Amino acid sequence: MQFTRSLEVIAEPEVLVCGCGCAGTAAAISAARTGASTMVVEQWGFAGGFITAVVGPSLDGFVDVRSGLPIVGGVALEFARLSGGASGQVASKRYRPSTDLRELWENPDWKPLKFDIELFKLYADRLMRQAGVRILYHTHIADVLRDGDRVNGVVIVNKAGLGLVKPKMVIDATGDGDVATWAGAPFDIAEELQPMSLHFRVANVKISADLRDQCTAVLKQAQIAGQLEIFGGPWLNPLGPDELYINATRYLGNGADPEDVSAAEIKGREDAHLMFELWQKHVPGFKDAYFVATGPAVGVRESRRIRGDKILSIDDIVNHQEQEDVVLMGAWYHDRHPQKSSGYHNLGLLRPYDIAYGTLLPRDLCNVWVAGRCHSADPEALASSRVTITAMGMGQAAGTAAAMTVQAGADSRGLKIRDLQAQLLVDDVIILDRAEKIMAVGDALGDSVKDSILG
Repeated sequence: MQFTRSLEVIAEPEVLVCGCGCAGTAAAISAARTGASTMVVEQWGFAGGFITAVVGPSLDGFVDVRSGLPIVGGVALEFARLSGGASGQVASKRYRPSTDLRELWENPDWKPLKFDIELFKLYADRLMRQAGVRILYHTHIADVLRDGDRVNGVVIVNKAGLGLVKPKMVIDATGDGDVATWAGAPFDIAEELQPMSLHFRVANVKISADLRDQCTAVLKQAQIAGQLEIFGGPWLNPLGPDELYINATRYLGNGADPEDVSAAEIKGREDAHLMFELWQKHVPGFKDAYFVATGPAVGVRESRRIRGDKILSIDDIVNHQEQEDVVLMGAWYHDRHPQKSSGYHNLGLLRPYDIAYGTLLPRDLCNVWVAGRCHSADPEALASSRVTITAMGMGQAAGTAAAMTVQAGADSRGLKIRDLQAQLLVDDVIILDRAEKIMAVGDALGDSVKDSILG
């Protein structure tokens, strides 16, 4: 069957941001603030992606995990100040790398920091509107029009039907690299993808130092008994004095395959309720707890990786390879969730590392940037660079670059990297000498920092 239809052009922004998750939110704000007319389209009715739709409000990648000092600034730091209470003085306080209960007991003197999910939605709306971003929620990308090496049209669909957006520049922040893929950019998918997880929330829990160990023991016994096939962690993360969000379900599949995503959410709901029932029966702290909700969407750790001008490699990270076109710092552990084993896995401790502008530039396209977990990286490097705050840093770099490219009348590769870096520094991004000063604190800790830390 062949389907043909004339589409109305509904907008012609200078910058179109596709997806308003962690990367897309920062991209839209940054592009608009840098002076470009900006439009963002998002499938959900709110911004935030993993933070809000998956329910993952931990600021993963925000700090140098060795010292607890923030290493990603800019828009990410702005959100942390607004919704998480981060200090205005970047180098003055140390923050826990994540919100997992382990951090509460291992780093009691470090400040806990997480996003307030509902405030993140509110502040994202406010910051985008203040910057002049045109927002279309409940809107999906349906197709892409390409002319030579340019994307000159993006087909969207929502309650108004099909429409066409004709942007000058496009930022693909879809997570799965939908726009770049449909425009013909080359991509890779790992042979063994990291599993997907559906987070869930439980309230009225009595939180104690041994709660995580008790929950883990129950899940291991359930697996031995054949009640539970596979599980991760469990990672228990406080949302309030007696409420947790829990990352424990696992499903093996491709997050860019709708059949797999659907199956992951169905299985995730079954496993989440099973885990809760087991804990309520066998863990005293869950005796009077109640199940609040599963996340609106399953969390996808890895799917398509768009091939860029540069590919971030694990060797680059381990060998502290400097990148002349650095636009942000990656800082999360080497955190590759296994397919074939349950429980916790080793988290490799990493020194913060450069992420190059070239990893945001899809090959064969001159007006498209990718930002987030679909950026150009090998699977082992992506095990670190895929997380929330790193994605926000990529989004800020891409949004700023797209706006500056419009103003320069150039394409994505015609922008002078020194000009981009200078603008990012003005916008409080932590790179170059600014990053070196912060990393020096972690470097000085030397042998007091373990080579690896168990999850």
